[in-house]
Amino acid sequence: MQWDGNVVDMTTIAVGIFSSLISPCRRYFTGKKPCFIREKAIADMMNGVMLVPFLMMIGAVFSSEVMKELLSSAKLTVAIGGMAGLFFIVGELFKGE
Repeated sequence: MQWDGNVVDMTTIAVGIFSSLISPCRRYFTGKKPCFIREKAIADMMNGVMLVPFLMMIGAVFSSEVMKELLSSAKLTVAIGGMAGLFFIVGELFKGE
């Protein structure tokens, strides 16, 4: 089998899928029911998908090669990371103390 996709995009999807499986496995092994909660799995997947662009943005400071790989990935990958960062910052600005 030959892989012909972008490495960044494939890694992003793989990390997202892996992240969505961690909580159900943890609940299964600790005996908590239900093991699979759809809303939690979706949130976990989105958190996992954001890890790769965030890590690559940090890595781009240290390596121009990482920056090239990040820029060669799908714009959606970078946009998801940027949107998550934006939502976090806006949420922090408007939260009540």
